[in-house]
Amino acid sequence: MNYGETNERLLAPTRGGGEFSVTNTIRDIEFDGRRGKTAGMQVIEEQAAILKVVSLCMSQEELALAIPGCVVTGAGDEAVIENGDSGLIPESAYLKNVTMFAKLIGGKYKKITIYKAMHEGGLTAKASQKAEGELSLEFNAHFDPKDNTEKLYNIAEVASVTTT
Repeated sequence: MNYGETNERLLAPTRGGGEFSVTNTIRDIEFDGRRGKTAGMQVIEEQAAILKVVSLCMSQEELALAIPGCVVTGAGDEAVIENGDSGLIPESAYLKNVTMFAKLIGGKYKKITIYKAMHEGGLTAKASQKAEGELSLEFNAHFDPKDNTEKLYNIAEVASVTTT
């Protein structure tokens, strides 16, 4: 998370790898004489990029990722998470980026990054006997309303994985 930044940190061990998806909402432009879907007569109305992962860590820091707008008091083992106020979610709730690396057969990696990432799916934690606790996280990428040039995601092929 926040890959390449001074506050970069790894997400705890995960189970089942990660899943990245991009979806576009496409609308057909209706016109007289239309015979069906027509090239050049479609508009992308909305774009979404999501990165899903299951974390095996139940630390307060990890749990807080799943609750946008929550209030964390204290630190480390003394940290307490409580609900925050309703209303506009503060900018601080968004991570600068979340990056996933997928190893390819040839030894290179796909580096997949989503920007202004935040989990929106609510807190879902699973605890069962004789198993590790699981925390499902679904990070959604967000556009910056003040910068129309910012990207939602980036997919690159890199030779190796580096961390700061």
